[in-house]
Amino acid sequence: MKITDTIRYAGVNDHQIDLFEGQYKVPNGMSYNSYVILDDKIAVMDTVDANFKDEWLENVAKVLDGAKPDYLVVQHMEPDHAANIENFMKAYPDTTVVANTKTFTMMGNFFRNLNLDGKKLVVANGDSLTLGKHVLTFVFAPMVHWPEVMVTYDSTDKVLFSADGFGKFGALDVEEDWDCEARRYYIGIVGKYGAQVQKLLKAAATLDIQTICPLHGPVWRNNLNYFIEKHDKWSKYEPEDQAVAIIYGSIYGNTEQAADALAAIFELVKFANTNVSEASSAEFAGALLDTMVKLCDVLGLKAVKTEEILDKEIEDLIAERQEARKAKNFARADEIRDELLAKGIILKDTREGVKWKRA
Repeated sequence: MKITDTIRYAGVNDHQIDLFEGQYKVPNGMSYNSYVILDDKIAVMDTVDANFKDEWLENVAKVLDGAKPDYLVVQHMEPDHAANIENFMKAYPDTTVVANTKTFTMMGNFFRNLNLDGKKLVVANGDSLTLGKHVLTFVFAPMVHWPEVMVTYDSTDKVLFSADGFGKFGALDVEEDWDCEARRYYIGIVGKYGAQVQKLLKAAATLDIQTICPLHGPVWRNNLNYFIEKHDKWSKYEPEDQAVAIIYGSIYGNTEQAADALAAIFELVKFANTNVSEASSAEFAGALLDTMVKLCDVLGLKAVKTEEILDKEIEDLIAERQEARKAKNFARADEIRDELLAKGIILKDTREGVKWKRA
């Protein structure tokens, strides 16, 4: 696959897997993406899962077409991206591995027999590597979603190699809706690191990005703002749509039935909000309200919300009641107490004065 004139895809599709990371269902498989940048110096971006060693090395060799790679850039040490580092170095022993300090520490633990003496290029956050025309800048992205993660920006072709960011479930040879599987991927893989994703998005906002090359899922060339805005919302834990989520756990199924009943009530409320207008008949609106009240009664819910009284109004009424008591107008004092009680405010007369709380 051609990404640009000098960047090629060398990844693989996995249709053997049923549960990604042992827990996420992936009926359409997974992709493990790897890229090759062809320049005066050639860089390979990440490796793939161990089960696809031969296919991946063959893909890389086809792209190289007899040339030798100069660099292997390791952005993320998770095994589905880093498992073939040692195999790659056996095939191309003169390659320099480019990574940060944390990555090299992890690499030494993963590959005890891998000798990289004289073959390491340790990069810091913001460092650049010139391949010829291509200039790669490394941006650290810790906890998106492992501590060593970095992304790489190619300022020549305006490409962001985004590691596990902007990824999705599903192999590349399957057509499917992006939103659902990208959302599920984000929530499962990166979801709890919203603050770290926000930091990365702010860094990315300073770059002129025209293509995003993630380690899972398709390469993004069009409508990038849509994908970036989705990740911005997800990482801020903001709803994409105004809706109600009913979260429940049910052992015997009874709570599930209650949740279904509550969902039916919300559907009725949604119907009423979208179908009742000033032009609606009183009978139509009244029938909807009566139905809603009856359904709520079954679940012990209060269907009609009373107008909430403000703290200042409460204090003003308490002050008026105190004045009525001083004037021995106990009828008015009792009237105010009853009025507040009807609005859910409970008064308690103490030696320190009148205390109140909401019911």
